[in-house]
Amino acid sequence: MADDQNPQLPLEAGGTPPGGSNVIPINIEEEMRRSYLDYSMSVIIGRALPDVRDGLKPVHRRVLYSMSEMGLQHNKKYTKCAKVVGQTMGVFHPHGDSAIYDTLVRMAQPFSLRYPLIDGQGNFGSVDGDPPAAMRYTECRLERIAGEMLADIDMETVDFVPNYDESTAEPSVLPTRFPTLIVNGSNGIAVGMATNIPPHNLTEVLNAAIDLVNNPSAGLLDVLKHVQGPDFPTGGFIFGRSGIADAYRTGRGRFLMRAKVATENLTKEKQAIIVSEIPYQVNKSKLIERIADLVNEKIIDEISDVRDESDRDGMRIVIELKRGAQPEIVLNQLYKHTQMQDSFSMIFLAVVNGAPRELPLVDAIRSFIDHRIDVVRRRTVYLLRKAREREHVLEGYKIALDNLDTVIRIIRGSASRAEARENLYIWGQGTEIVVNLDRERLPGEERGLTYRQVDAILELQLYRLTQLSVDEILNELAEIRRRIAEYELILSSDTRLREVIVEELKEVRDKYGDNRRTVIVDETAELQMEDLIADEQVAVTVSHQGYLKRTPISTYRQQRRGGTGRTGMKTRDEDFVAQLIINSTHAYLLCFTNTGRVYWLKVYEIPDVGAAGKGKSIQSLLSLQPGEKVITILAIRDLEEEGKFVLFATRNGIVKKTPLKDFSNVMARGIIAIAIEKDDDLIEAAITNGGQTIFLATREGMAIRFDEKYDPERSGAGLRPMGRNAAGNKGISLKKGDQVIGVAVTDCDSTREKIRDEFAAKTNQTKKLEALRNAEKQAHDTLQHAREARRNGSPEDEKLKTAERNAEKACEDSWKALKDLDEKLGVPKTLILTVTENGYGKRTDIDEYRLTARGGQGVANLKANTKVGKTMNVLTVDETSELMAISQFGKIIRIDTTSIRKAGRSTQGVKLLDLEAEDKVAAAVVIPAEEIKEDDQGTLLS
Repeated sequence: MADDQNPQLPLEAGGTPPGGSNVIPINIEEEMRRSYLDYSMSVIIGRALPDVRDGLKPVHRRVLYSMSEMGLQHNKKYTKCAKVVGQTMGVFHPHGDSAIYDTLVRMAQPFSLRYPLIDGQGNFGSVDGDPPAAMRYTECRLERIAGEMLADIDMETVDFVPNYDESTAEPSVLPTRFPTLIVNGSNGIAVGMATNIPPHNLTEVLNAAIDLVNNPSAGLLDVLKHVQGPDFPTGGFIFGRSGIADAYRTGRGRFLMRAKVATENLTKEKQAIIVSEIPYQVNKSKLIERIADLVNEKIIDEISDVRDESDRDGMRIVIELKRGAQPEIVLNQLYKHTQMQDSFSMIFLAVVNGAPRELPLVDAIRSFIDHRIDVVRRRTVYLLRKAREREHVLEGYKIALDNLDTVIRIIRGSASRAEARENLYIWGQGTEIVVNLDRERLPGEERGLTYRQVDAILELQLYRLTQLSVDEILNELAEIRRRIAEYELILSSDTRLREVIVEELKEVRDKYGDNRRTVIVDETAELQMEDLIADEQVAVTVSHQGYLKRTPISTYRQQRRGGTGRTGMKTRDEDFVAQLIINSTHAYLLCFTNTGRVYWLKVYEIPDVGAAGKGKSIQSLLSLQPGEKVITILAIRDLEEEGKFVLFATRNGIVKKTPLKDFSNVMARGIIAIAIEKDDDLIEAAITNGGQTIFLATREGMAIRFDEKYDPERSGAGLRPMGRNAAGNKGISLKKGDQVIGVAVTDCDSTREKIRDEFAAKTNQTKKLEALRNAEKQAHDTLQHAREARRNGSPEDEKLKTAERNAEKACEDSWKALKDLDEKLGVPKTLILTVTENGYGKRTDIDEYRLTARGGQGVANLKANTKVGKTMNVLTVDETSELMAISQFGKIIRIDTTSIRKAGRSTQGVKLLDLEAEDKVAAAVVIPAEEIKEDDQGTLLS
């Protein structure tokens, strides 16, 4: 009734709105606009877009941080994904388990991320689009590289914010040591905007970042010297370079991706297209279904079958063609109608200072560098504070140690700990204290001991009063002060700060960097033959008479020891397999001739004639000049590799080494590799690393061994790198009528000493080895003094002669003792096998040939006489080597080199094969360990 008597007045008449006085009238349009903007920014910042600093969205960041807090490091055991999801959802991300698990799965997929951040165990999906197993079945832990994203997070390097219920705190950004946003890319759809950032190669991006740190004014052209373009985890090709610079300059661009394909001969008339890599984010099973649909719909008629032969070794889609079909035509059709050619549209959008922004590549790298500068500076402040706190305590220890008797007297005279604390503090403020802090007091710092220092002194254990512990305290104080000086330098010098950042970037690059997977080709370039050849490992067999063939390694199944083997190459009775090369079909074969020229062959150019085929003559594969013959074939995958050299040796004793990259300019007609005089020939070429030893042997039984490493301070020490057209240096001084017949490249003495140290350490024989080394050195010093004494005195003095003989015997005994220890330790030996023309041979330890300067006459290697004949060849062997020798009359023998007696340098050796009166050994080679022929072992290529 009261309500009827006092009706509600309308608002325009000054009435009260329904619900009471706390209701405020608003404009519905303004409220919708404001609420939608708030929602949009929440989605943009808190869900859909990555932060430019660590490249992560909040859910990714929370998963990684949660796993770190759970202790799931790369070297710890796996934990159920359900536990990780539950922990993340309960503490940091209360938005449902499916979103968290999907995020975790993607960070573990090697086909989704260029550098996966989570190490998954179990079914995490596949490139076919198969879903992952339920989280209760899968397990995970952090990848090692993820630790670099979380490094130093406990050193106040980033800001922490309260989690959703303010029960704990979470990082607002991770202190990552590499630009994850660029390296792993990102994608997301926000409100009114989207991001799609491709992954890149870690080495390239970090090299560009290092360049920008050292040179902040560097621009896009400088960055593009390092960053070639996107590097997708699934490999493939990027077709065209023209748009890459524009895309990185504006932050938007389009990259055309193509599958990696090759052709394979199924029969003489049928071919197949083999797809080994597909474009990024393409579903393999749907791609195969699409190809099948095109065949069924008669859009592509030249395909007879398509099947998926992928396995754990890699992807392999076989598109079998009809007889007479042209692979290039079919490929163009597949590129047009399927996702074998696809595009990636880049939108480089990220959150910068709390707002979304499209970024050029240079700005993205600079944002990461700014983040690293902030992280390193904050870390240094934290470490400086901790160091000063520790210094303060150590200074208290130093004061107490300098006044130890007084401190002990005060403590013993106190009735309680509190009284002792107060008495020490009062004493510390007095004028009688002897204080030597090696530095000035800071403004406001107490004159004597502080309460903190007093507490530290009272907690000092008695054993710390020993002289050893006192020294430890003083050393620690000196080290802490050194660190403080370093931290202060970093904080005060921008140059030093940037040096620290560069050092850390290089460390990450060297630890995790790898080669590109995606190859960038020019858009105008036509498909080359190499693009259609599968990049696979093959076995290239080279016969003694120069026949070559290649065979896929997969042709030879692995057999158990004692198997019958299978025929790898059919040869004539007077021929045999002299060399086996296992390398990629895209590798180069450097073919060096006796006249000092080099020719190139690609492995895929060698015919594949089946496992039992004879092959093709090298004369028909190369355009050799009259009188030329190939004497050495070297297999090289990368002609630009640094630190590799080609060593040459000629018949007249000339040696030379040339950087491998000097042979990267491939020419079909060949080029000069070494300048050779008319009366000389190249006898061998070998790959070296610049720090090995060179062994030359001559026909008359002499040999010399010298270091390859060049030393300009010593005459004749090593080999200086020379260009292709250079003639080289004298390797050995030959007597009249003598000539070099063989070369061996072995590890340097320092490398072999390291191996000997490793074997000695494994068997606790290090002390014995050192004692024997010292004894050998002392014996050599004694011998040198004895020889000097004899030279300075009378050469006929019997006492001096006896002393020299005794010294020589001591040297011999010490060397034998070392060799006996090597035998006991099982140290692998480097042996030189010398074969003579009359069929004799011997094995000699390389250490018996002392190192000398290059160009000397050398030492005796063989007692060459009418019985054994001249030296025919020298070879490097071990305890597993086998020898194949053939005579001029076609007699062949194959023997285990362990059956050849070990002998000293100047010995004759033992008979290897019986020859007729006029017959001589024509060639001898060590057959490859994996040689594909029937043998007693039966162990074949694997």
